[in-house]
Amino acid sequence: MKKNITINLLGRLYAIDEDAYELLKRYTDSLRNYFARREGGEEIVDDIEARIAELFDELKQGGVQAITIEHVEDIIHRVGRPEEMEEEDPSRPPREGEEKTQSEENGDTYSSPLRGGREGSQGEGHRRLYRNLADRKFMGVLSGLAAYFGGDVLWWRLGYVALFFLLPGGFVSRMFYWSTWHWGISVNVGLVILYIALGILMPVADTPEDRLRMKGKPVNPQNLADEVSQPQPAQRPDEGHMGCLGGFFFIVGTLVRWFIYGVGIALAFTLLAGIVGLIAIMTMPHTMIHESDPTFWQFFDAYQDDLFKAALLCLGVLLIPTYCIIHSFFNEIRMLKPMGFGQRLAFLIIWIGLFIAAAVFCTRLVGKIKEAEEKSWQLRDKQYRKDNTHDGIFYEPDEWEFLSERGWRVLRADHCDRYTSSGQYYTGHGARYIDTYDSRHRQLFTIERTEVLQPGTYRLTACVRANGQGAYVYAFADSLSESSIIYRTEIPADNNTGGSLWRESKFRRDSMDLAYSKGGYELPADYNFLCAIAEANDNRGFGWNRVALPDMHFSKAVTLHYGVSTDPALTRASWLGQWFSACDFELKRIDEKK
Repeated sequence: MKKNITINLLGRLYAIDEDAYELLKRYTDSLRNYFARREGGEEIVDDIEARIAELFDELKQGGVQAITIEHVEDIIHRVGRPEEMEEEDPSRPPREGEEKTQSEENGDTYSSPLRGGREGSQGEGHRRLYRNLADRKFMGVLSGLAAYFGGDVLWWRLGYVALFFLLPGGFVSRMFYWSTWHWGISVNVGLVILYIALGILMPVADTPEDRLRMKGKPVNPQNLADEVSQPQPAQRPDEGHMGCLGGFFFIVGTLVRWFIYGVGIALAFTLLAGIVGLIAIMTMPHTMIHESDPTFWQFFDAYQDDLFKAALLCLGVLLIPTYCIIHSFFNEIRMLKPMGFGQRLAFLIIWIGLFIAAAVFCTRLVGKIKEAEEKSWQLRDKQYRKDNTHDGIFYEPDEWEFLSERGWRVLRADHCDRYTSSGQYYTGHGARYIDTYDSRHRQLFTIERTEVLQPGTYRLTACVRANGQGAYVYAFADSLSESSIIYRTEIPADNNTGGSLWRESKFRRDSMDLAYSKGGYELPADYNFLCAIAEANDNRGFGWNRVALPDMHFSKAVTLHYGVSTDPALTRASWLGQWFSACDFELKRIDEKK
């Protein structure tokens, strides 16, 4: 069932179905466009409509109640042919704008411009480059190039895709020439940019006249009739039978188009947010702005004009592609006509100008921002170091907290990257310990703490490790005078695997496991602790050793200084390693019981 409508043609009413009306309207519109720039063109179109009305009358007299699309197609082809256009009296003088043929000058028949005028009699026309939306997969660029230069559009598409694989930087080139990777990517990106640029600059073959020019055919009533009668893209009979490869291109093209539309929507929201942000900054109270980030707003005040210019230029750079994408979307759903070539070219020139200006402004601004950021960072670093310097030595906050809580004080720290570390504690857990490192073996480090001791005999032990000789655990009473005794023991250089602590724990654990397996043996309370030491670092240990200084006997109360050092003035040895670690210092009184 088809919907019929009634039209008024030259004061006469005709019943015509909807499809036939659309075809007739396209034809008459194309004729009006064709004759619009010719003298007497309106009269010619009126004559054609009169001829169409006469043919409609003949159909009504023949018993046709409603005119169908088949009737309209037949009438279009009859009207489009010069020999069937009109039957005129030979004695009628030519209308204004008509031309005579050779036979007319000899007194024979007269003809209108539609019957053999210059346009109607010309041969192959001059091709023009258009985007062909009737056979597009994405923007119709390759289809338009195929129509202009010749060749099957499928080969154009396959050739374009093959460039991504065969050009330097493509998949095949990367298999053999790895050096082409970086600049080859630029070539592939250039292909995409070239396609998009052609899609922007090439006009769309949207009207029958454009499609004829794209094919290189003369624009005359006969060819217009043939072109109008061709199924439109939405009416193509082979739609749905495009084949596997055609279906692939259709799906990819559709996905890409809708992805670009999604990008356009995102850009629109970005523009809106940028405009709202600019307005908010311009209208926000001055004091409120500066309280949020004083350092940034100090820079903002200094370069306010440049920042606003750069922001406006960036918004302009986003605005044009956003408008073009949204316009293309509404054209896709037939709510707007395509932009003309002049409009697209103007937008492209304006966008390039805005892009260059934005790039120049932003480059200058980035340089100023980096310079201001560097100065700000230097000021913050200077203040940070000042706030975290104690007794002339800079500490990281977590290191100062750890050392000060335990009474440790760094006396010398030349070429030291750090004073503490964590992650390789002898049990494998994350406990923090004294640690220092310098890859060039230059550090001179001394860390010490003091305790007041009553008369008696004492023993000092510690867990230590190192990757080179020259690090010592030391102790002395009161001061370094000539009469003072300095107790010292060198830290074993077992690096960060093994160690006596690990070997002892592994031996004790294995002995306990053996005794437990034979029965009648209870595992001691420190069994899990021994297992943690033995299994640390994938059962290899972290190189920790427990060392002890010689027993120290004091006949009176003294202040004992003890710690660890690589300073030759204290150790009487050269430091040959890069790092050492120390933890779990224990000072015990070992007086013999009487």
